[in-house]
Formats: sequence, structure tokens, C-alpha cells
Amino acid sequence: MSETGHARNVGNFETLISFCTGYGADYNPANASIDLGALNAKLLAAQGVLSGVSTAVADQKIEINNRQEVFEGVRKLVTRVVNSFDAGGASGKDVDDARTFKRKIDGARAQALEEPAEGEPAEGGGSISVSQQSYVQLVEHFTGLINLLTKSGSYNPNEVELKVVQLTTKRDAMADANTAVIDKLTVTSNARIDRNSELYDDETGLVDLAMLVKKYVKSVFGADSPEYAQISGLRFDRY
Repeated sequence: MSETGHARNVGNFETLISFCTGYGADYNPANASIDLGALNAKLLAAQGVLSGVSTAVADQKIEINNRQEVFEGVRKLVTRVVNSFDAGGASGKDVDDARTFKRKIDGARAQALEEPAEGEPAEGGGSISVSQQSYVQLVEHFTGLINLLTKSGSYNPNEVELKVVQLTTKRDAMADANTAVIDKLTVTSNARIDRNSELYDDETGLVDLAMLVKKYVKSVFGADSPEYAQISGLRFDRY
């Protein structure tokens, strides 16, 4: 789901607290977990975890964009490398092996997949795992090609960007960029765990506390009271 539902819960909780504050001395629950001090503390904590998710998602997007820039053009580069390898007098078998790596790199799906920074796929769906694997495979196949070029002894192009040292630098940048995305995905996942705990844990979560507040106000003022009418329509959904 989008982050909107979680934010709506927190916004409605703030409204709920405002109404309860307006009841003055009449709002005096025996349950300390729903007194105004506890509710305001819960609100601050909930706002904090929402902010934590937002920050993590923004950081994740930056690393995803950076990775796409680093990986951009790798297929065209590999095509040039294989052609240079062939033109440089490499053996037919070595050239065939190089072309095998090229086919594997061309077949990787990383560039074709979108990576949502928000929503269910990012929290647990299959798209992210498939895409992550494709990036890992690109690095692995590119590494295999570099190893083949190095061991062949016949690869020594004049073009600087095609030399093994430059290709190795490119490979390292690709690996580092992918690791950075994986690390940010972990941070985002952990931030969402913290948010879900703060909002949806049984008894202590924001949603359950909101339900208790509604019951208490109903018990104090009555089901037909204008006070209960103020808060009864506030929606709190569990995600």
C-alpha cells in the first residue's frame, strides 16, 4: 500500500487528541495508557517513525538512481569489448566464451525492471528480489568477462576505456552501487518495521489506543452525545 494510509491514521490520532483535550476535566481515564500525556507521547513517536520511513525511502531512491547511472551503457560497452577482443586476434574459443558472457549480460533484466521505493513490492513482493538478482548477475557476468580477457593474454586495446584496468574500475563501481542500494533497502525495511510496531502492535499500538479512547469517550458522554459524535467517525485502519 502507499504510505498515505499510515499518515492518515496518525493525522486522525492527532485530531482525536485535540478533541479529548477540549473535553477538559471530563476526560479523565483510569487507564494511564490513554491519558493525555500518554497519547501525546504516542503521537510524537508515531510522527517520528513516519518521518523515519520517509527519509529512508528518499535515501533509497537516490541510491537506486545512482545505480542506474552506474550501470547505464554496460551492454554497449561489453559489445565494444567483445568486438575489440575478436579484432585483436584472440582465439576462436576465447571469442566464443566472451560472446557467451555478452549474451548473459544482454539477457539480464535489471534495466527492464522498475523498483518501487514505496508500496507492497518494496516491503515484501517479488519484483525487488528479481531485480536485485539481475544486478548481481550483471556484475558476475562482467567479472567473468574481465577474467577471460586477463587470462587470454591477447587483449590489449589502445582505447583507454576498453582496457582491463578501466573495465575493473567500472565493475567495482557497479558492485559498490548495487551494495549501496541493498543497504538502503535494509534501512527502509527496518524503518517500516518500526513504524508498523508503533502504529499496529496489539494493545500498545496507535490504532488500538485510538479504539480505547473512543470506547472511553462513549462511556463518559454516551453513544448519542455530541462529544462521541465528534470522534466516532475518525477512521483508524490496521495495515
